[in-house]
Amino acid sequence: MSSAQDDREVEELPTGECWRLLEIADIGRLAVTHGDGGPDVYPVNFIAHQGRIYLRSGAGPKLRSMIANPAVAIEVDGEEDGFHWSVVVRGVAARTEVDSEILASGAARLVSHEPARKPHVLRITPDSVTGRRFAKRSTPGEPTPPGRGAPPTDAPGKPKPIPHFPPPWQR
Repeated sequence: MSSAQDDREVEELPTGECWRLLEIADIGRLAVTHGDGGPDVYPVNFIAHQGRIYLRSGAGPKLRSMIANPAVAIEVDGEEDGFHWSVVVRGVAARTEVDSEILASGAARLVSHEPARKPHVLRITPDSVTGRRFAKRSTPGEPTPPGRGAPPTDAPGKPKPIPHFPPPWQR
Protein backbone atom coordinates (compact mmCIF):
# COMPACT_ATOMS: atom_id res chain seq x y z
CA MET A 1 0.00 0.00 0.00
CA SER A 2 1.38 3.41 -0.95
CA SER A 3 0.93 6.55 1.09
CA ALA A 4 0.77 10.12 -0.21
CA GLN A 5 4.20 10.77 1.32
CA ASP A 6 5.69 7.76 -0.53
CA ASP A 7 4.26 9.09 -3.82
CA ARG A 8 5.93 12.50 -3.27
CA GLU A 9 9.30 10.81 -2.76
CA VAL A 10 9.29 9.36 -6.29
CA GLU A 11 10.59 11.86 -8.82
CA GLU A 12 9.55 11.49 -12.45
CA LEU A 13 12.64 12.25 -14.54
CA PRO A 14 12.65 14.52 -17.58
CA THR A 15 13.73 12.90 -20.84
CA GLY A 16 17.10 14.69 -20.88
CA GLU A 17 17.96 13.33 -17.44
CA CYS A 18 16.92 9.83 -18.55
CA TRP A 19 19.37 10.02 -21.46
CA ARG A 20 22.15 11.33 -19.19
CA LEU A 21 21.67 8.29 -16.95
CA LEU A 22 21.52 5.91 -19.93
CA GLU A 23 24.81 7.36 -21.20
CA ILE A 24 26.63 6.57 -17.93
CA ALA A 25 25.22 3.01 -17.67
CA ASP A 26 26.27 0.01 -19.71
CA ILE A 27 24.15 -2.94 -18.55
CA GLY A 28 20.39 -3.28 -18.80
CA ARG A 29 17.61 -5.81 -19.27
CA LEU A 30 16.07 -6.22 -22.69
CA ALA A 31 12.44 -7.42 -22.86
CA VAL A 32 11.36 -9.17 -26.05
CA THR A 33 8.30 -11.10 -27.18
CA HIS A 34 8.79 -14.61 -28.55
CA GLY A 35 6.87 -15.99 -31.52
CA ASP A 36 4.43 -17.73 -29.15
CA GLY A 37 3.55 -14.34 -27.60
CA GLY A 38 5.42 -15.04 -24.37
CA PRO A 39 7.87 -12.49 -22.96
CA ASP A 40 11.53 -12.97 -22.10
CA VAL A 41 14.18 -10.75 -20.55
CA TYR A 42 17.90 -10.78 -21.37
CA PRO A 43 20.75 -8.96 -19.65
CA VAL A 44 22.56 -6.87 -22.27
CA ASN A 45 25.50 -4.52 -22.59
CA PHE A 46 24.49 -1.42 -24.50
CA ILE A 47 25.52 2.05 -25.60
CA ALA A 48 23.22 5.09 -25.69
CA HIS A 49 24.12 7.35 -28.62
CA GLN A 50 22.22 10.29 -30.15
CA GLY A 51 18.79 9.23 -28.92
CA ARG A 52 19.13 5.54 -29.73
CA ILE A 53 20.27 2.41 -27.92
CA TYR A 54 22.79 0.04 -29.53
CA LEU A 55 23.58 -3.52 -28.49
CA ARG A 56 25.16 -6.63 -29.92
CA SER A 57 23.62 -10.09 -30.24
CA GLY A 58 24.46 -13.57 -31.35
CA ALA A 59 22.21 -15.48 -33.76
CA GLY A 60 20.14 -17.05 -30.95
CA PRO A 61 16.59 -16.64 -29.64
CA LYS A 62 17.02 -12.98 -28.62
CA LEU A 63 17.85 -11.93 -32.20
CA ARG A 64 15.14 -14.16 -33.71
CA SER A 65 12.57 -12.67 -31.32
CA MET A 66 13.55 -9.08 -32.18
CA ILE A 67 13.36 -9.77 -35.91
CA ALA A 68 9.93 -11.43 -35.61
CA ASN A 69 8.59 -8.96 -33.00
CA PRO A 70 10.61 -5.73 -33.15
CA ALA A 71 8.70 -3.95 -30.34
CA VAL A 72 11.04 -4.16 -27.33
CA ALA A 73 11.80 -2.47 -24.02
CA ILE A 74 15.07 -1.99 -22.20
CA GLU A 75 15.20 -1.20 -18.51
CA VAL A 76 18.29 0.19 -16.81
CA ASP A 77 18.78 0.82 -13.09
CA GLY A 78 21.46 2.52 -11.07
CA GLU A 79 22.38 4.46 -7.97
CA GLU A 80 23.68 8.00 -7.73
CA ASP A 81 24.11 10.42 -4.83
CA GLY A 82 22.03 8.44 -2.34
CA PHE A 83 19.23 7.71 -4.81
CA HIS A 84 18.09 4.73 -6.90
CA TRP A 85 16.98 5.43 -10.45
CA SER A 86 15.28 3.45 -13.18
CA VAL A 87 14.88 4.30 -16.86
CA VAL A 88 12.69 2.38 -19.33
CA VAL A 89 13.01 2.80 -23.09
CA ARG A 90 10.25 1.33 -25.24
CA GLY A 91 10.83 1.20 -28.95
CA VAL A 92 11.51 -0.72 -32.11
CA ALA A 93 14.60 -2.87 -32.65
CA ALA A 94 16.28 -3.35 -36.01
CA ARG A 95 19.59 -4.76 -37.18
CA THR A 96 22.04 -2.28 -38.58
CA GLU A 97 24.85 -3.16 -40.92
CA VAL A 98 25.82 0.40 -41.81
CA ASP A 99 29.51 0.66 -40.91
CA SER A 100 29.45 4.44 -40.39
CA GLU A 101 26.53 4.15 -37.94
CA ILE A 102 28.17 1.27 -36.06
CA LEU A 103 31.45 3.20 -35.75
CA ALA A 104 29.82 6.52 -34.80
CA SER A 105 27.60 4.89 -32.14
CA GLY A 106 30.48 3.09 -30.45
CA ALA A 107 28.82 -0.30 -31.00
CA ALA A 108 31.98 -1.54 -32.74
CA ARG A 109 33.78 -1.24 -29.37
CA LEU A 110 30.92 -2.75 -27.36
CA VAL A 111 32.19 -5.86 -25.59
CA SER A 112 29.77 -8.35 -24.08
CA HIS A 113 30.43 -9.75 -20.62
CA GLU A 114 29.31 -13.10 -22.04
CA PRO A 115 31.95 -15.08 -23.95
CA ALA A 116 29.65 -15.97 -26.88
CA ARG A 117 30.36 -14.22 -30.20
CA LYS A 118 27.93 -11.35 -30.88
CA PRO A 119 28.37 -10.24 -34.51
CA HIS A 120 24.98 -8.56 -34.98
CA VAL A 121 24.49 -4.89 -34.06
CA LEU A 122 20.96 -3.89 -33.09
CA ARG A 123 19.56 -0.40 -32.82
CA ILE A 124 16.56 0.48 -30.67
CA THR A 125 14.73 3.57 -31.84
CA PRO A 126 12.63 4.80 -28.90
CA ASP A 127 8.91 5.44 -28.90
CA SER A 128 9.07 6.51 -25.25
CA VAL A 129 11.69 7.13 -22.57
CA THR A 130 10.58 7.35 -18.94
CA GLY A 131 12.43 7.37 -15.67
CA ARG A 132 12.04 7.63 -11.93
CA ARG A 133 14.35 8.43 -9.05
CA PHE A 134 13.77 7.77 -5.36
CA ALA A 135 15.78 8.02 -2.15
CA LYS A 136 17.48 4.92 -0.78
CA ARG A 137 15.71 3.65 2.29
CA SER A 138 17.46 2.16 5.26
CA THR A 139 16.58 -1.28 6.51
CA PRO A 140 15.35 -1.68 10.10
CA GLY A 141 18.18 -1.18 12.58
CA GLU A 142 20.32 0.88 10.18
CA PRO A 143 20.82 4.64 10.24
CA THR A 144 18.64 6.64 7.85
CA PRO A 145 20.59 7.98 4.84
CA PRO A 146 21.16 11.75 4.72
CA GLY A 147 18.85 14.04 2.72
CA ARG A 148 18.48 14.46 -1.02
CA GLY A 149 21.66 14.85 -3.03
CA ALA A 150 24.06 13.76 -0.30
CA PRO A 151 25.53 10.26 -0.34
CA PRO A 152 25.12 8.18 2.81
CA THR A 153 27.89 8.93 5.30
CA ASP A 154 27.82 5.41 6.68
CA ALA A 155 28.03 3.66 3.29
CA PRO A 156 29.99 0.39 3.57
CA GLY A 157 32.79 -0.45 1.17
CA LYS A 158 30.85 -3.29 -0.46
CA PRO A 159 27.22 -3.32 -1.52
CA LYS A 160 24.87 -5.48 0.50
CA PRO A 161 23.67 -8.64 -1.24
CA ILE A 162 20.18 -8.61 -2.68
CA PRO A 163 17.96 -11.01 -0.71
CA HIS A 164 17.17 -14.12 -2.71
CA PHE A 165 14.17 -16.32 -2.15
CA PRO A 166 14.03 -19.55 -4.16
CA PRO A 167 10.92 -20.18 -6.22
CA PRO A 168 8.21 -22.21 -4.43
CA TRP A 169 9.03 -25.36 -6.41
CA GLN A 170 12.64 -25.27 -5.08
CA ARG A 171 11.74 -24.84 -1.40
